[in-house]
Amino acid sequence: MFYKCSFQLTREDIEEVEMLLSFQLPQELKDHYLQYNGGLPKDPCFFEEQSGLETRVHVFLPMKYRNNIGYTLEEGYLDFKNRNIIPQKYLPFANDAGGNIFCIDLDSKQVVLIYLDLGEVTDGCIKFLANSFMEFINNLEECMDDEVEDDSFEFGY
Repeated sequence: MFYKCSFQLTREDIEEVEMLLSFQLPQELKDHYLQYNGGLPKDPCFFEEQSGLETRVHVFLPMKYRNNIGYTLEEGYLDFKNRNIIPQKYLPFANDAGGNIFCIDLDSKQVVLIYLDLGEVTDGCIKFLANSFMEFINNLEECMDDEVEDDSFEFGY
C-alpha cells in the first residue's frame, strides 16, 4: 500500500512524538504509522464526490525520522504552528506535489486539504476530503490520468 517508507516506528516512538506535540494523536493515524511511517502511496489519487475535487498525494510525512523533504510530521506541525500559517487544530500528514497539505482536523478527525499556494490561509483554502483518516486512506485510488508520478523520491537517513 505504501513504499519508500521511513524507519519502522514503535509505540514508544509515537509516545515521544505526542509528548513533543503536547497532545494525543488520533488512534487511526497512530495505527497507520505503526505500519507505514510516511512514504509514497501505491494509489495516490483521491476523488471527493460531493465537490468533485480530485487530488494526488505526493508523499506522506514520516514521524521521528526525516526524509529528503527535510522534516517530519511533528516538525511540520510545530513550524506551521509557530509561524501561524494554519489553524492549530490541523495536523499536516502529507503533501501534494505543489506543497499543499493534507491534514487531520484534531477536533472533528476529518481530513482536509489546505491550499498553501493561494496566499494567506482562509476558510476558502480548506477543502473537506473525508470524515476520518481511514476513510481517506481507504479511498485512495490509482490515478486515471496519463501523468506519470515521479517515484524517484528517496529518504535521506
